[in-house]
Amino acid sequence: MNAHALAAALAAVTLMTGCAAKKDEAPAAPAVDLAAEEQAIRNRSAEWMNWANAKDAASIIAIFAPDAVTIYDGNIVRGTAALQADLEKSYADRPNSVISWTTGSVRVAASGDLAYETGEIYLDPDGAAGKQPATTGAFVAVWEKVDGEWRVVADAGTENVKQAKQ
Repeated sequence: MNAHALAAALAAVTLMTGCAAKKDEAPAAPAVDLAAEEQAIRNRSAEWMNWANAKDAASIIAIFAPDAVTIYDGNIVRGTAALQADLEKSYADRPNSVISWTTGSVRVAASGDLAYETGEIYLDPDGAAGKQPATTGAFVAVWEKVDGEWRVVADAGTENVKQAKQ
């Protein structure tokens, strides 16, 4: 075999080996649009707030993962069945309550399947005509993307204790 034939054979083997390696490599995962995912969570949170003021427990439950947990001022509720029962009782006990929140920030993981939202919450337990004072507080909600949809896996918050004592 002459030098040119040997070089051509080596080049062919190298080329085929390189192509075979690329064929076996997994394709790169598509980049996650973190800004779009953040906006999707903000939109989902706004839907949740609308349903909370409509006292629509069934729609709210659809936002939560089946094994979700909520923790508010010592009240811990696990799972959507318990959460729905808790919401329905709360709505029956306080039919004029008004709740709102503002999202301060949403941080989405680079993977695009986990995020957390923080913000401020406002609660008037008996509405504008009631005698009970409104309170403010803070919250954190942990979101997970399940089957292409953002769902809450953990939601926690607390009342502003200094304000409540005044």
